[in-house]
Amino acid sequence: MEGFKQFIYNYSKGDIIFTEGDEQNHFYIINSGRVQLKLNRNNLILISLAKGDFFGEESLNDSQDAMFTVEVMEDASIIKIPYPALVEMMKKSREISLKILKKLSEKHLKILEYLFQMKGQDITSDEQPAAESIEEENHDLLDPAIQAYLVIQRSNRVVQLTHKTTFLGRRDYTSGFTPDIDLTKEDEEKYISRKHAKIQFSNDRFYISEEPGAINGTFINGEKMKTGVKYELNNEDELTLCHLSCVFKA
Repeated sequence: MEGFKQFIYNYSKGDIIFTEGDEQNHFYIINSGRVQLKLNRNNLILISLAKGDFFGEESLNDSQDAMFTVEVMEDASIIKIPYPALVEMMKKSREISLKILKKLSEKHLKILEYLFQMKGQDITSDEQPAAESIEEENHDLLDPAIQAYLVIQRSNRVVQLTHKTTFLGRRDYTSGFTPDIDLTKEDEEKYISRKHAKIQFSNDRFYISEEPGAINGTFINGEKMKTGVKYELNNEDELTLCHLSCVFKA
């Protein structure tokens, strides 16, 4: 860290560090806080990054503009290294070079996995749905002006809430049931129930409730929830499904 001190910058929640298409000539390392990478053209959030993560790798290529917009989600201290200084560091330290390559590989794999999931959901059919089905589906969608997310701590995955009712749980390969927010990969121990909890938007507020049959408990800010009881959700509330923590952002 001693060599990085001259490059440390502080950012506040909501700051835009750079925008998709900007000239890119710095490499960034997160010292504290959290940022999210998103695409402006469809407001798609690709990934959330936290302490120790990198971004701005486009600066390693000549004349490469920024691929994403980077927005600060939590007040952050970030090391902003000019391209020439980064090259010198990488030449002097093989360890730094290997760490950068490893972290960037992890980030790109997460983004690719997310994009593949999105692509898998984009399956169209020659058969058009009935007009009343479309109307019903649209009725269940949240107003695009309402921005709410869950940050899943174990994987650092950010999931945007897009419907008025959202089920959280684990995939059931036998019945084919897949919850709206599938926590199968994060729940390696298989403690979370198939249909564990539900987030609802009603009267301009978000609420969470534990589903009947959920086992191993659900907690909001450390308090154990009662099954079937609605608990109001506020920004920065921490939700724990058995052992898996998520942070609600709105």
